[in-house]
Amino acid sequence: MRNTKYKLFYDKSLKCIHNDLNICGIVRNHFVGLSRRYHRRYGKSLSYNKMSAHLTKLKKLEKYQHWNIPYAWSLQNVLKRLGQSIREIKTLGRGRPRFKACKKHKGMTFDGTQARIEKLLDGQKNERKHPTYRIRLNGRWYRFALHREIKGEITQVQVTRDALGDIYITVTEDYSEVIPEPKTGNAEGFDFGIKDFLTGSDGKRYTSPMFYKQNANKLAKAQKAHSRKVKGSHNRERERKNIARIHKKTENQRIDHHWKLAIELCGQSDIMFFENLNLEGMKRLWGKQVSDLAFGEFVKKLKHQSKKRIRSVLKIGRWIPTTKCCSVCEDKNNELTLADREWTCPSCHTHLDRDHNAAINILKEGVASFGLGVVRPIVLLGEIVGTSVEASSPLLHSTNAFA
Repeated sequence: MRNTKYKLFYDKSLKCIHNDLNICGIVRNHFVGLSRRYHRRYGKSLSYNKMSAHLTKLKKLEKYQHWNIPYAWSLQNVLKRLGQSIREIKTLGRGRPRFKACKKHKGMTFDGTQARIEKLLDGQKNERKHPTYRIRLNGRWYRFALHREIKGEITQVQVTRDALGDIYITVTEDYSEVIPEPKTGNAEGFDFGIKDFLTGSDGKRYTSPMFYKQNANKLAKAQKAHSRKVKGSHNRERERKNIARIHKKTENQRIDHHWKLAIELCGQSDIMFFENLNLEGMKRLWGKQVSDLAFGEFVKKLKHQSKKRIRSVLKIGRWIPTTKCCSVCEDKNNELTLADREWTCPSCHTHLDRDHNAAINILKEGVASFGLGVVRPIVLLGEIVGTSVEASSPLLHSTNAFA
């Protein structure tokens, strides 16, 4: 399955799709209230089948005739998601679904057979020379630029809108994209940190620009300007969009950085080892810095690129002491504190960098845990200058070894 996101061209007809999204939000709020009343009266949760049957009766009434505008499949999908949220109250211990403003409802789903896509005339191209296509949603046509070719059968189309009011479509295809690349025979361990985003076992460091921190001053000024405006005024709405625009820019910068770094790492190594970190606990200690780095989202993108390029991303145990153990003699230094960025091993007297030493230990533990071969550290003048994994390792030639 492959998902591709396209942005719809701005047009007056986008008001119609905004209205359809608002209807989905109204339907969701209606059944959130209904499920609460049902639980208070009968002491049990309202199932999806009962909600679906009740929706069918409501759509026949004159009062709710406007609910027939979106496809019935889309409204049923809203109820399925709501029913799943209700079931997760017991299974995952989550709170009950809450009411949301209908204008903040973000998504609407269509089946692949309900969204028809056609190509417009060859002369209609945008400024980037992408061909212009159009898609039919709820009986109306909307245009977009096809910046990536659709190769498989369309199984689903997701319509979303952001805080700025822009409309996007995510096309799900029955197609698996594979870009085979020559094997490098290398395996690397990576240590995640705050100062340096990643530190490789080969000593290379990858820093993060900290995009939220860069845009923090602009965001603070925009939020102050927004708070000074009268509630409900057009000026306040303009400043709200300005805040949303800054958040969107920050998110796009971070996503672009993650994708480029993931492709770079996949081109350098066949196997990549990481620690299974407790990111929620790290957020309690360092707050916005961990959220700004978004290490969890980066690992998701790295796994996607590794699967497409036939690489492997593996994780070692969370409780393995990779930082305090010397990578040369494996002696554990219990007196090491968080402020010590460099330290000397009391046993072998090797001067070690904290992050580099942890990355080497992650590589050694990963190779030993998954049985990939032999790690051969090269010790020169008391410093580790390189590590490698034997090219005969079975996982280097496997296509199904993904974490």
